[in-house]
Amino acid sequence: MEKTKVIDRINVHTSELDEIIGLYFDNLLEEVVEEVNKDGAVLFKHFHKLIEDRWVFMENNVFYDNETVSVFPDLESYKCFKASENNRFIQNIPGSYLKFSGYSGDFMTIKELKTVFNRSINFPHKSGEHHVKYNGNNKTYRIAYKKGKNTLGGFDIDDNTYRDEPGVVIPIFRLLGKPAPATKLDSNQVIHQWLKHHLLPKGIKQKYKDVFKIFCTLRELDYLNQDLTVDMELLREDIEEQDFSGTLCGRSFDRSILLRQLQENTSDLIMDSEVFYDKLLNCERYRADIETYDEKMLTDPNRGHWDLWEEKDSRETVTIPLTNAIISRNPAADIRQDGVIGIDFGTKSTVVVYQENSEHTLPMRVGLGHFSKKVEPKHYENPTVMEFIDLDSFLNQYQLKPGRPNTSWEDITVSHTAFNSLMQSSSEHYYSVISDIKQWAGDKRRQIRLKDKTGKDMILPSFLEIEDGGFNPIELYAYYIGLYINNQHHGIYMDYILSFPVTYEKDVRKKIIESFEKGIKKSLPTSLLEDEEIMKNFRVINGASEPAAYAICALQEYGFEPVDEDSVFYGVFDFGGGTTDFDFGIWREANEKERRYDFVIEHFAAGGDKFLGGENLLELLAFEVFKANQDKLREGMITFTLPPECTRFAGSETLLSESQEAKLNMKQLMEKLRPLWEKHENYEKEFEKDLLKVNLFDKAGQAKPNFELSITQEGLEDIIEQRIEKGIRNFFDSLRRSFEKTATRKIEKVNIFLAGNASKSPIVKQLFDKYMEEETFGAYQIEKIDKELFEIFPPLGTDEAYEKLEEMGVPFNRNKITKPTGKTGVAFGLIQSRKGGRIRVIDHNIVQDEVKFKFFVGMSRRGKFKVILDPENGYSKWHLFIDASEEDFELYYTTLPEASRNQLEIQQTQRKKCKIDYLDEDAYIFIRPLSPTMMEYVVATEDGIKNESYLSEINQIELH
Repeated sequence: MEKTKVIDRINVHTSELDEIIGLYFDNLLEEVVEEVNKDGAVLFKHFHKLIEDRWVFMENNVFYDNETVSVFPDLESYKCFKASENNRFIQNIPGSYLKFSGYSGDFMTIKELKTVFNRSINFPHKSGEHHVKYNGNNKTYRIAYKKGKNTLGGFDIDDNTYRDEPGVVIPIFRLLGKPAPATKLDSNQVIHQWLKHHLLPKGIKQKYKDVFKIFCTLRELDYLNQDLTVDMELLREDIEEQDFSGTLCGRSFDRSILLRQLQENTSDLIMDSEVFYDKLLNCERYRADIETYDEKMLTDPNRGHWDLWEEKDSRETVTIPLTNAIISRNPAADIRQDGVIGIDFGTKSTVVVYQENSEHTLPMRVGLGHFSKKVEPKHYENPTVMEFIDLDSFLNQYQLKPGRPNTSWEDITVSHTAFNSLMQSSSEHYYSVISDIKQWAGDKRRQIRLKDKTGKDMILPSFLEIEDGGFNPIELYAYYIGLYINNQHHGIYMDYILSFPVTYEKDVRKKIIESFEKGIKKSLPTSLLEDEEIMKNFRVINGASEPAAYAICALQEYGFEPVDEDSVFYGVFDFGGGTTDFDFGIWREANEKERRYDFVIEHFAAGGDKFLGGENLLELLAFEVFKANQDKLREGMITFTLPPECTRFAGSETLLSESQEAKLNMKQLMEKLRPLWEKHENYEKEFEKDLLKVNLFDKAGQAKPNFELSITQEGLEDIIEQRIEKGIRNFFDSLRRSFEKTATRKIEKVNIFLAGNASKSPIVKQLFDKYMEEETFGAYQIEKIDKELFEIFPPLGTDEAYEKLEEMGVPFNRNKITKPTGKTGVAFGLIQSRKGGRIRVIDHNIVQDEVKFKFFVGMSRRGKFKVILDPENGYSKWHLFIDASEEDFELYYTTLPEASRNQLEIQQTQRKKCKIDYLDEDAYIFIRPLSPTMMEYVVATEDGIKNESYLSEINQIELH
């Protein structure tokens, strides 16, 4: 394979011609301006010396007087007018006698006369005589001046006296348009006046005469700074906008002409290769704020640049010859053939890990392009946030090229930059940032309001309704992830594994996979995308579920290596930013038929708490704080949003809203409460006064800085504890159900792995300890219940995890920040369970590539929820629900596993009102699951349902 080539011409996409012309003119302008400024400095240095004298004789036969900032005619070549008694009035003086050397002169004032002629005649002239020479006679005359509005007076040069008599008219031309100011001009100001009036001193060489003309033009067009240097930025801007298309130093700056010539292939332009250096070396910074490449990349024969490698389809390109050769590089040479990428696409943050050609797995910094910075653990968690600044500009570029388009970081940002913009923005820009991309994807009904900072406004439909080729934020987010992975700092990866929550349906998983595939492909060089053989190896696939992937990683990190018939029963409590997922299974050694593997993970039960997540908790806290301060909020006309699990309250009509101000208020308060939830250092000081100051916005969008809200730290911590306890209660309900599986009946120990950043909270461990007590857990009716049945394993990477490893005798390195954590462990597990690896994954939660029915469905019995359908019932069997004696009936449903005990308060479920069109007291309504969120009902007799003989049409309903 040819890795690099020396090239003396460059292929430029037609969409880039404007930019290339800009680069060419930038380079040319720098060259011309440097030359002009250099020559100008020499010329103006000479001018500065001339200005030290009072009088300077100019090319056009005038004398410049530095005292009056004016010019006077050379009396050797100019015939002065002699005023007489008959033309003492200004209107009687012929206008032609005031004109000289192209200037329209004026009469001198008394002050100007005194300045020029007082005491002695020092007006310069060739003969050196100290009097005015007129008509060749050495006579003296009175010099005319303006005495009043309409009359002339005379100044006698013999005795320096004023007389009301006419005299010789010597015109003056004031460069400033008015008499000179009291403060003398500095030399730069004088030269500006010379340039303005084209006053060139005598004796200047021809080369510098040309330079002088250039500076006269620059000043006339307002491109000259006060210090007599060229204002290159303004000139560059006007050249770009074609407000200037003239010539400088004989070099044309007409963009339209050059563009046409390039498009028609008639240009004889040969560009200096260095013109492209900045564009090529900063290409990743321009796209994604990724660190600049070093200059040797373009000159080292063993390196070279991907963007210079020839593409097969050159119909949309223009070839430009170069003055100096540069090095192009074949992107195929940088493919990590044995590499694999694991992506944990998270609610709050996204994690990427990779392997190259060994089992050594490392996290990769994405969303942070300054790779030379010292590595910190937070660099490996990339906020799942996007900021839309100019969407049309971005999409125009995004669609022009199949690979590595010239999109701009100035149009869309992601990660930390986007998150900071969200927190610092005004309410009017709230909809320019999306921070719930994953929640949108997982919710069939959710739409997104988007309004970029240019004012472009749009409503995105639900994720599954996005048409192929339509605007898709997940695809664009994947494109940025791809840019951070596939660049000349890292190389190119072709194999990607993506994780999903246990509850994501087949259609959602498939569309996310397709979106990531399109986005990541867009980050690859076009020459690779054109190579069918190479692209056969590109793939983005679905890996293990998020909790199962974490279990795979944690089981190995904690040193579990079962042999022979031994097996390890595990449960994962994955407490993340958006949801909490449960996963239960066994970890065993591979048997003889599974010889290609070392271990097998078999997960056979899953569940979760949809609304238990770190961000959801903060929403819940914020809601309760707002609710407690409702009177103050009404007074301030401040609104907030209603989180999913919360309910409306009396008087909430004017307080709850879905406006951008309400949403931003919720975000602002959540961030203020975060230190309490995450137990930041010294957080107690901020909450000890039971008062929070928050920057909020009223209904009109007006800022309310430092708005005071009353809180009680203890009350907030109680809310946190109660909500987490509910989640743990549901975990143990799911655990109890998993014990009903045949594969788990002989389990003697339950190893519980805490995962997700939110599970670092000490409250989580305390509540697990509480539920592991025999008297608490006894309600779950599991044989052999005592505290020894359970063992808790803290989130990887925490101090508690290192203590556990030490207790177990498992070696570890506390200072190795690239080791998996409670958050990054999911991505590590994805790679470890990859296809072709040494770990087999058997997932009993997926049936025919689809997740199980998500809900418990039932009825109300004395205020409790009685289950009729649950996720284990499958998709084919009908279940008797209620008699068909009345037209109306009601279904109740929930996703909470604790519903399985038939003790859940009916208020904690949702209700669906239904109707039948066939009534029969001897018949029944039967129900069954149809898909993860769809179910159906029908009227039939018990015998009829067995024979598929129905008394009514089958009705379908969707649960949310």
